[in-house]
Amino acid sequence: MSRLVIPRFRGTHNLTVSLLLLWLLTFIYHERYVPYKSANSCLWPELLEQHDSGRTNVLFIADPQLIDRHTYPKRNEFLLKLSQHTVDVYIHKNYNSIMNNLKPDYVFFLGDYLDDGRSSTDEYFYNQLDRFNNIFRKDEYTINENFFVNVAGNHDIGWADGVKVKAKARFMETFGNPNAIVNINDVDFVTLDSISLSSSVNNIHHDSRQFLDENFGDADSKKDKPRVLLTHVPLHRDVKVNKCGPLRENPVFHLGGGYQYKSALEPDISSEILKRIKPNIIFSGDDHDYCDINHTEVANDPVTREITVKSISMAMGIQYPGVQLLSFVNGDPENEFSTEFSYDTKLCYLPSPYTDIVTYVALAVLSGFLILWWNIKHRSSRYNYSVLPMQSGPSTNATKISNFLKEQEEGASYSVSIPKYTSTSLATSEGYSFKDNLKFKISNFIKKWNIHGFLKQSILLAVLIISLYYIGFCLTL
Repeated sequence: MSRLVIPRFRGTHNLTVSLLLLWLLTFIYHERYVPYKSANSCLWPELLEQHDSGRTNVLFIADPQLIDRHTYPKRNEFLLKLSQHTVDVYIHKNYNSIMNNLKPDYVFFLGDYLDDGRSSTDEYFYNQLDRFNNIFRKDEYTINENFFVNVAGNHDIGWADGVKVKAKARFMETFGNPNAIVNINDVDFVTLDSISLSSSVNNIHHDSRQFLDENFGDADSKKDKPRVLLTHVPLHRDVKVNKCGPLRENPVFHLGGGYQYKSALEPDISSEILKRIKPNIIFSGDDHDYCDINHTEVANDPVTREITVKSISMAMGIQYPGVQLLSFVNGDPENEFSTEFSYDTKLCYLPSPYTDIVTYVALAVLSGFLILWWNIKHRSSRYNYSVLPMQSGPSTNATKISNFLKEQEEGASYSVSIPKYTSTSLATSEGYSFKDNLKFKISNFIKKWNIHGFLKQSILLAVLIISLYYIGFCLTL
C-alpha cells in the first residue's frame, strides 16, 4: 500500500522558499498562462480565401464600467479598493492578452467607461480617467485614428431627458464627438448618440438630430457605402419574436427602464434609425449579456442584424465576460468598382472569473496549515515528552514521589496558626489568582503550540507573496 509522502523541511527558510515557489507557479498559471490560453483560442472569423488579403479586423469592447463608490456604496474603503483591484486586474490582463494575440486593426468601445462618469466631479472624473487609460491605452493605438472611445453610455452622460449637459460636454472633450462617421476601407462606421436622441429636450437632442439630418436622408434615400452602426443602447425589438440566441446567458432580454437607464430605445426612435441610416449591421452594448437578432420591423427593407456585445468586466452580473470580433472585406479584389460588402463576426469569451481567487484562498489556507504543522513539529523539546507511562512497572522515581506524597498526607493534621494582622482579602486573592492563572494558560498554550513561530513565519510569507504578486504580476501588466 502506497504511503503519503510529505516533504521534509529541514529549516524554516526551506519551507518558506518552497511555499513561495508554489505561489509563484500558481501566479504564473492564473495571471499569465490562463489569459494567454483564452486569447489564443480566439481567432478572427473566417472569410472567403480570395478576400483574406484585403480583410479588416475590428475589436468591439462594451461596458467596462470601472467600479467605484457608486457601484458598492456600503463597502468600506478596504473592501472597495480590493474589489477595484480585482476587477481592474482581470480586465487589464485579459485585454492585454487579446490585444497582443489578435492585434486588431481597429478598436471600438461601446460606452459606459466609468460607473459614475455622469455625476462625478471633474477631479474625480480625471482621476478615474487615468485608471481607465492605465488599463486600456496602448502606444501603438491612437485615439480617433484606430482607437475609438466616443460612443456615449448612460453611465457616462445620463439617459434621455436626464442627460447631464456638463457631463456630456466633458465626455466630448475627453473621448470625442458621440455623433461621428469614420470611414474604414470604404465602410462607414456610424457612431450615434442615441441616448441624447431619445430626449424631448431640445438642447439635449439637438446635436444628434442635426447629425441625422445632415448626413442621412429620408426612408427613400439610397446609401453609397456599407454602414456599421454603433450605439450604446440596443434598438427596440419584440422580445417574444426576436430571441437572442443560444450564446446568451439569461434567456430573456427584458424591456424596461429606471433611473437614468432604459434597456432599449423607443420603437419610433429605433424605426427612424433603421429607415434613415440603413445599417448593414448594428453593434450595441448596455445590456452586459450577448444578444444576436434580426430587425424586421421596417417594411420593405432588408433584414438588419444587431449584436449586443457582452461586457468585458467580471462585475456586471454575467458568468462569462467577452468581447466581439468583426472581420470584413469591402469590394472584390479583382474589381475595384465593386461595392460588395462581406463580413463575419464572433464572440470571444474571456476566462471564467473568480477561479483564480478561489485558488488563492485555498492555497493560503494550505500554506497556513503547513506553517502551523511545521512549527508544532519543531516546538521546544520540553513539550514533546509523552505523558503516558513508558514501562509496565513503577519506576524508582515514581516510587519516591509516591512515598513523599504519603508522608505529606500523614502530617496533614499539623497546622500552623497565622496572626490575624496578616489577613488578606479573599476576593482580591481569588481575583488575582484567576487572572494570573489565565495569563499563565495563554502563555503556556502559545509556547506549547509554538504560536509565535507560526505568526512570524506566516507574516513573512504573506509579505513576500504580496510583494511577488504586485511587483511581478501587476506592475508588469
